[in-house]
Amino acid sequence: MTDDIVASLSALIPQGYLRAAVNLANIALVRLDPKTGAFEGVSPQLAREFAERLGCRVEFVAYPSAASILDRVDQNEWDIAFLAADPAREDRLLFSPAYALIEGTLVVREATPYRTFQDVDAEGVEICVTRNAAYDLYLSRRLAHAKIVHSSTPGEALEMLVAGKHHAAAGVRQALERFASARKGFRVLAEPFLVIRQTIAVSCSYPAASLLVREFVEEALQQGFSENIVRDAQRNGVALRN
Repeated sequence: MTDDIVASLSALIPQGYLRAAVNLANIALVRLDPKTGAFEGVSPQLAREFAERLGCRVEFVAYPSAASILDRVDQNEWDIAFLAADPAREDRLLFSPAYALIEGTLVVREATPYRTFQDVDAEGVEICVTRNAAYDLYLSRRLAHAKIVHSSTPGEALEMLVAGKHHAAAGVRQALERFASARKGFRVLAEPFLVIRQTIAVSCSYPAASLLVREFVEEALQQGFSENIVRDAQRNGVALRN
């Protein structure tokens, strides 16, 4: 093992094992089995395979939103984080190449006339959006007329919509479709307003650590993902990069 690799490994796993931050709100990529307490999905499986490559164990650090992960960047709670890449986050994070693409879209009431993103971006329209989510950062740059109303979590955004004070809620397609199937009177727009690039991120404070993360993801993209990851992606409608 070269000195450079040793230095990178030391920067990546200072505790001797891998601490992986996961966003429980992103049900397309991570789920917590209520019976076993095990983390499932594409992101946890990637973390396990990365830890195996590093020759160490992995421990998951769960957060209720992407914003809560970002808030802890400098608190030494995690070594890698499964987050969407966005220019607004580049002052704090170094991103791997994207390993998966998921859609950001909107859920609205069935009776409303909204069919496209352009329909919703109108004066007087209020959209419930989780603060600092990838789709929040994008909509903050993109919306010309509609107003963003922030929530702390995706679940809170949906409850705000149900309460009847707002016109739409933004989120990951899988989560919105699950909501709409469980609640009568809501539908998800077919058109995504954003294709979200999912990555493995590390703090900008540890550039050496990002080298190992980038190498791992690039190798997976070149050689193909494991059968476990492919199966999880297919089960949850996640488009893996290739």
